[in-house]
Amino acid sequence: MILCSILGLITSMAEPRAKAQSVEKRPNGVTATATAAPKPETGATKVTAKKATATVEELVALLPASDGIGVIDAGRAFNDLLPRLAGLTVGGVDKLAREIQDFTGKTGIDPSKIQTAVISLRMNGTKANGAVIVQGVDLDDKKVEAAIKAYHAEFNATEYKGKQIFNIAVKAKGPSAGSVALKTDETSLATLGQQRLVFGDLGAVKNVIDIQSGAAKGGVSPAMVGALKETKESALIRFALNLPENLRQEASNQGDLFKSVAAIKLILGTFDVTGDFNLSLDTILRTASQNEAAELETGLKGLVSLVKGFLTGGDPKADLFNQLLAQVKIGSKLNDVSLSINLPRALIDQLTKKPATGELKKQ
Repeated sequence: MILCSILGLITSMAEPRAKAQSVEKRPNGVTATATAAPKPETGATKVTAKKATATVEELVALLPASDGIGVIDAGRAFNDLLPRLAGLTVGGVDKLAREIQDFTGKTGIDPSKIQTAVISLRMNGTKANGAVIVQGVDLDDKKVEAAIKAYHAEFNATEYKGKQIFNIAVKAKGPSAGSVALKTDETSLATLGQQRLVFGDLGAVKNVIDIQSGAAKGGVSPAMVGALKETKESALIRFALNLPENLRQEASNQGDLFKSVAAIKLILGTFDVTGDFNLSLDTILRTASQNEAAELETGLKGLVSLVKGFLTGGDPKADLFNQLLAQVKIGSKLNDVSLSINLPRALIDQLTKKPATGELKKQ
């Protein structure tokens, strides 16, 4: 369904307007690239920022019990980044951008009105499901049904506590990471009023409706909400993840080098884009003690060194990946381990460059 494509586009964006850069030091030891010489905040800007924060808190409060939550600045993604994506082919971004334009043409719904998206993920073994709530689109059931029919998608509609839920069959395979896969064979969708829409797993969508109606309480733990508040509000994507026991155990079973990974209790951080297509990922890996953090830091540095050891011999590709690994910064403070990656546009271009025909024949 197109809404899933919209979300995929938002999370793959990496292109704000070129600006001077500076490095911001945060109390928890993470460094993040930020734009320099920001404009002074006016009273209106401060009010807008407070409203945006309030909206994020309100949306997060509607999420069910979650192992991971995320916040996407969709307004920035669609209105600041999307106009500069049309000519990019990396990761199929150009195709997704065209899909957005086609979607607006077919349905009359303008995704650029979306301001914020919050994501909830729940692990069930190695399967993940959840829901996404978007804020800013003024939709009713008739508009949603017309949009689904415009794409000739298979669906059925059911009623749940006064809300109409559209259940849409999805043929595309869901994303996965190793043994963990996101369940996407069917996407359910419902309007919530107040320019809000929820879509995702049917059970999660029903949970959101229950929470909104007051029949249930929000399920996101205070620890995860607090972790999200520690992240940089202006980032494109912010996230907090409570690492489930089964995943930590799986890491521990991979050998001594990965045993320290099992000490991670919580992961929080941001993904952002800066001038000239630079990417930055800043994360905090939170453990239960300073001792575990020190061991984790040593283990991660050892893993990076091990990989570097395999990338030798003067191979151009190996040299590129060594440059990539050189951008990985690891440190620790108290029970937190910081891991950051700042990728300049020049390196990204080299990593995504397709080999020439002659090079392909040599391989």
